Amino acid sequence: MHAPLDGRLNDGGGSDRDSAGPVIVGREAEVAAIVATLDIADRPPRAIVLQGEAGIGKTTLWLAGISVAVARGYRVLSCRPSAAEARFSYVGLADLLGQVAGDVLSALPPIQRRAIDAVLLVGESDLRAEERAVALAFLGVLRQLATDAPVCLAIDDVQWLDGASLAAVSYALDRLDREPIAVLFAARGIAPEWVRRVRPDDRRTIEMTGLSIGELRQVLRRRLDATYPRPLLLRLWETSGGNPFFALELATALARRGGTVAPGEDLPIPSDLNELLQTRLRGLGPAARGVARAVAALADPTIDLVDAALGRSGDAGLAEAVAAGVLEIGGDRLRFTHPLLGRAVAAGQAPSRRRSLHARLATLVPSAEEKARHLALATDGPDEGVAAVLEAAAEAAQVRGAPSAAGELAEQALRLTVANSGAEVRRRLLLAADMHRRAGDIFRATELLTTALAGAAAGNDRAAVLLHLADTKAAPASIPLYEQALAETVGSAATDDRLQATIHLRLAKAMNWGAGWQQRMYHDELSSRAASRVDDAALYAHALAGRCVTRFYAGYGLDVAAMDEAVALERTLPSWPLPDGPTYQYGLQLFWSADTQRGRDILDDMVRGAEARNDPLTAAWARWFLGFLEWRAGRWERADRLVADALDVMAQFEELAPPAEFPASVIAAHRGQVDAARDRSVAAIGRGEAAGIRIAESGHSWVLGFLELSLGQPGLAVPHLQRSYEIRNDFMLEPAQRLELGDLLEALIAVGKLDAAEGIIDVWRPRAAAVDRAWMLAILHRGHGLLQAARGDVDSAFTDFEGALAEHARSPDPFHRARTLLALGRTHRRAGHATAARSTLDDALVGFVRLGSPLWADQTRAELARIGGRGPSSTELTEAERRIAALVAEGHSNREVAAALFLTVHTVETALTRIYRKLGIRSRARLAASTRANT
Repeated sequence: MHAPLDGRLNDGGGSDRDSAGPVIVGREAEVAAIVATLDIADRPPRAIVLQGEAGIGKTTLWLAGISVAVARGYRVLSCRPSAAEARFSYVGLADLLGQVAGDVLSALPPIQRRAIDAVLLVGESDLRAEERAVALAFLGVLRQLATDAPVCLAIDDVQWLDGASLAAVSYALDRLDREPIAVLFAARGIAPEWVRRVRPDDRRTIEMTGLSIGELRQVLRRRLDATYPRPLLLRLWETSGGNPFFALELATALARRGGTVAPGEDLPIPSDLNELLQTRLRGLGPAARGVARAVAALADPTIDLVDAALGRSGDAGLAEAVAAGVLEIGGDRLRFTHPLLGRAVAAGQAPSRRRSLHARLATLVPSAEEKARHLALATDGPDEGVAAVLEAAAEAAQVRGAPSAAGELAEQALRLTVANSGAEVRRRLLLAADMHRRAGDIFRATELLTTALAGAAAGNDRAAVLLHLADTKAAPASIPLYEQALAETVGSAATDDRLQATIHLRLAKAMNWGAGWQQRMYHDELSSRAASRVDDAALYAHALAGRCVTRFYAGYGLDVAAMDEAVALERTLPSWPLPDGPTYQYGLQLFWSADTQRGRDILDDMVRGAEARNDPLTAAWARWFLGFLEWRAGRWERADRLVADALDVMAQFEELAPPAEFPASVIAAHRGQVDAARDRSVAAIGRGEAAGIRIAESGHSWVLGFLELSLGQPGLAVPHLQRSYEIRNDFMLEPAQRLELGDLLEALIAVGKLDAAEGIIDVWRPRAAAVDRAWMLAILHRGHGLLQAARGDVDSAFTDFEGALAEHARSPDPFHRARTLLALGRTHRRAGHATAARSTLDDALVGFVRLGSPLWADQTRAELARIGGRGPSSTELTEAERRIAALVAEGHSNREVAAALFLTVHTVETALTRIYRKLGIRSRARLAASTRANT
C-alpha cells in the first residue's frame, strides 16, 4: 500500500519518469488546478478530487500533485489502498500515520497516543481502542503537524480505503476548519458519497477524460519508444477511447503480434480491457502467475511473505512479473503497476486454486484478523473451527477500535456456523447484529435482527432478538420493544434470569427522565433480583447500582452500603470503569447529595481509570459531573474548564445531547454571562422538546428563570421556574437535585404569591429532613425566612436565616451561603438595623465577588446603597478592600492577588486606587508600612 513506491509507473496517465520526476502529457490544466489548490498565500488550502474511469491517469496526476505539494513545503501523508486491503481494519490509517508516528506520538495526550499505538500495533497487540478515540487522535495528529508546516492528505484509489480508516479520515475532515491542511484524493468512477461531502463549498472535482490523438501519440512514444502510422494510431485511440492505460496495453499486445495491421483488417487483439489484461497475464509463466496471485490476495504483500508462500519458485516468478511490468518493488513491498492488473489476477483464478492459496497464506500472515479472513476465503462450507477463529478475530477487531471490520468478521463466522446448531447460529447472529449496531450500521443490524425475529421460537429466543432490536433504537421508541421482550420471557417455559435481568435493566434506563419513578423502581428491583441469581459480576453490579440510583431519585436517599458493594464488584472487572457503571453512578449521587469531597474523589479516580483504559468518552462524562460538582463547591473557573473539555470530547464523538449542555449554561449564568447562557439554554430547550427529552426542558428552564431572577426580574422568572418545577416533580424527588426550588421560592415571594411558596416549603421540608439533606434544608430555611419577612414576622425570619447558615456550615456551597447572607442583610435593612445590615451585606458581597458572580454582587451593592444613617467613612476600607490590601502588603502582585481572591486583575487595580485614596498613600511600599503600623 505504501505510497509512492519506487519502480515503474504504469498508471497510463501519460507520464515518464526521470531524475526530475514524472513528466505529464496532456494534463496541463489539471496540474495547474492542483497548483492553485495548494497555493495558500492568502487562504487555507482546499480539497481536490480526481475522478474518472480505471486507467485514465488518476494515479499519475495524483503523484504529480504530491510532487507539487512537496515543492511548496507541505508535509505529505499519503497512501494507495488496494482492493485486497479494503477488507482489513486500519491498513490505510497505519500507512498515513506510519510516515509521521515518530514525530508526533510523543507529543499527543496519553489517550490519543494509546489509540494510535493500537492502530499501528505498537507494543502490545491487544491494546484497546475505541473507533471514535482513534478518529479523535488522527484529528489531533493532523492539527499538530499543521502547526509546523502545511499538510497534504493524499489518498489514491480512495474507494478502496478500509472502513475503519475511512471512519477516522472522514471524521477528521469534517472537523477541520481553517487549518493549513489540503486534501488530494483520487477515485475510480464517481467519488464515494463521503468524499463528496468533504469541504463541499471549497472543493474542486476534476473529471479526467481521455487523451487526444496527439497526446496519446506522445505517451506511446515515451513509454514504448514506438511510433505508429496515423491510421493505426487512430484505431488505437478509437478502441481505447483515449484511455492511456488501455492504449498502452493494446499497443503492447499488438507488438507481441508483429506490430502491424493490414489496411481494413481488425486489430488482432481483444478490444475489451479485461479480456486484454487476461491475455497479458496468460503470457506469464506459472511461477510469475503464482507470485501475482499471492500479491493480489495479501493485504500487505512483502517479498519475504511471498517467498514463504511460494517457496523456491518465488524468486524467479517475481523477476519475471517485474520484467513484464505487472509488479513493481518498493523497499520490501510489492504492488501491481496498475490496480486493474490486481483485479484481473484475482478474477482469473479458479475457485479451488484460490481457496488453496488462502489456506496457505492463513498459516503465514502475522495478524489474527488477516489470518481469519484468509481462512474464511479458504472455506466453502460450514466449519466450526474456522467460525470460532473468525469470531475471535471479530472480538479483537472490536477491541482494536474497528467495529465495521468486527461486524463483517462476525457475519463471516455466522456464515460458516453449522446450520443445525441452532443456539450457536442464533448467538452469532445476535453478535453480528450487535457489532454492526456499535459500528453505527443500524440498517444492517436491523436487517439481521428482523430476519432472526421471523424464525425465532416464542419465549426466550424471541425475547433475546427483541432485546437486541430494542437496543438499535433510542428511547422512548425502544420501550415498546423491551416490553414485548419482557412479555416473551414471562410466557417462556424456562426462566432465563440473565435475560430477564438485562431486559428489566434496559427498560428502566429507557424510562429515565420520562416515565414516573415508580415504573423505573419496579423494573430496577426485578433486575437486581434476577441478576443476583446469575454468576455475572458486571450484570449484577449494573443492576444493583441501577436500583440504588432509582431509589435515590425517588427521594429515599443514598444507599451507601449497596453502592459500595456495586463499586467493589465493578473494580474486580478488567473493564473498570464501566461506561455509566456503578462508579459513575456513585459519583453522580454524591454530587446530587452535595457530598463534595467524596464525590470529587470518586470522579477523579474514574477519570484516571477511564484514561488508563483508553476510553475518552467515559472520562469525558466523569469530567462533566466533576465540573458540575466544582461549580457547586464554588470553584467556578475549574468547573468551567472541566465542563468545556468534556463537552468538546462529547461533540467530537457526536454525543452532545441537550441535557449534556446543562452545566455549561448553569456556570455561564452564575458568572453573569447572560447572552451565552440564555442562547445555549433556549436552543437546548428547542432540541429537547423536539426529541421529547423532558429533563433538558426542566434543567434549561431553570437556567432561564435563574437569569431573570439574577437580573432583578422575579415576575419574568416565575413562568420558567414553575415549568422546571412541574416537570421535575414527575421523576426527581431527591431534595438536593432540585436546583430550581430555592429560586422558585424567592421569585414567588417577590411577586406576592406567598401561599404558593408556603405550599412548596410544606412539601419539601419533611422530604429533606427524612434524608438529612443539609443543602436543601438551608435553602428551605432561607425561603421560609423570606416568607416570614414578607408577612411581617421579622423575628421568625431571623431565626430561619440563622438556621439556614447553620445548615450551610454542614454542606458547603459558597454561592447559596452568600444568597442567604444577602436575604438576611436585606431583611435587616428593611427592619431598620443599619449596622447589622451593612455588616451582613459586606460579607455577602465578598462572597459574590470572590466567586465571580457580578449580577448578584450588583444586587448586594444596590442593597448597601439603600442603607440609611451613617455609612462607612471616606477613609474606612471595606472588607473586600482590606483583603486586597493585606495581600498586596505581603508583597503579592496584582495578578497573584486576583488569582487568590478569584477576581480580575482590573478589579484589583481599581480597588487599589480606592485604597490609596482612602489611606492617603501613593505606593505599595507605603501600603505595606501602613499595614504594619496598624497591626
